Amino acid sequence: MILKVEHSTLFEYDNPIYETATEVRLHPDNNPAAPQRCTSFDLLVDPPATIFEYTDFYGNQVNHFNLLQSHKRVEIIATSVVETGMGHADAGDNEDFFLMDFSCQSRYVHFDQAIRDFSTLFATNTDSFQLAESICRHINDSFIYEPGVTDVHSTSAVVMALGRGVCQDFAHIMLAACRYLGVPARYVSGYLFGGSTPDGRDEASHAWCEVFCGKEKGWIGMDPTHSTLFVDERYIKIGSGRDYDDVPPVRGTYKGNAEEKLTVAVRVSSME
Repeated sequence: MILKVEHSTLFEYDNPIYETATEVRLHPDNNPAAPQRCTSFDLLVDPPATIFEYTDFYGNQVNHFNLLQSHKRVEIIATSVVETGMGHADAGDNEDFFLMDFSCQSRYVHFDQAIRDFSTLFATNTDSFQLAESICRHINDSFIYEPGVTDVHSTSAVVMALGRGVCQDFAHIMLAACRYLGVPARYVSGYLFGGSTPDGRDEASHAWCEVFCGKEKGWIGMDPTHSTLFVDERYIKIGSGRDYDDVPPVRGTYKGNAEEKLTVAVRVSSME
């Protein structure tokens, strides 16, 4: 598929701020070994700023900029065109030392007692692909999608206690269970054409998992939020990491005594 993504982020402040420093992870993945290709990417910032870029430890492209003058709003508009394929990710990044990062606890992925108890439901399955699929299906069947009950800082332990949440939360639960049972798994940030929510609305970024199913199969995308379970050509990958903390769409800091209001709008459309 050929998909266009328009992602708008607006920060508004009730008093002037200054010395804003912002990182943006909105550039679609463009790994030659991956099943998608980013054919164009445009990033606009208002107030205007010089935009720099670097590649982080996990291979994600990061754009960043500073605003030193006084301002009361910052608008970031990212527009991308992406050719997508099926959900098998690249077979690389499988060295043992690299997989260790995706096999242990992280900021939002905890091996608490609830996760350990949950994981026993799948512990008899010795095939990593079948184990991950079972976990993914169980989360989709058992957890309730409900915006507003969690936030971007909610850990897997919080979501287990609630039994509900959104795509980011379900991804963290799946990561925790897979990793606890010895299957490397990583968090993926991106978009879903036809809706990032179960009722088909494009509201915001989407999140899912990639599970390492052995050197022959490589990384396979699975989405516990949607009943289709497996990532296909509707998905656009931005980047991946240990959990949400490694690939937030926008992260920044500022100086000033002001309350911040954030507005995000996402639109994914087909160009075919």
